[in-house]
Amino acid sequence: MRRSISVLLTTLLLSATILPAAAQAQTAPTSLNTYAANQPSGNQLKPFNLVYLAYQGYLKDQGIPSSRALMSAIASGTITSQDIIQAAVKANRLPEQALSDRGYRHNLENQLQEFTAD
Repeated sequence: MRRSISVLLTTLLLSATILPAAAQAQTAPTSLNTYAANQPSGNQLKPFNLVYLAYQGYLKDQGIPSSRALMSAIASGTITSQDIIQAAVKANRLPEQALSDRGYRHNLENQLQEFTAD
């Protein structure tokens, strides 16, 4: 059962990371457009996807444990949603504006609660 859940989560993670990259590759670059370059990205990583990136170990270099160690750290309060957001910003997975986005943090907290509920 756990193996099938792991396979499902890996599949979701891969599809969530590949599809936005493919869609972005098909759009024209906006770096020459000053207005567009300063707007928040519509491709911001969703809280659901951020939890699974952390779980898979993509934030280890920023001090976020992976797998069961992540679940234990969340359950004990050692790792918080703000810690994960800061790590994602350092890893260039989220824009710096996410640090002060209360709605994003709240949604991430909900995802973390669901994640550790099992």
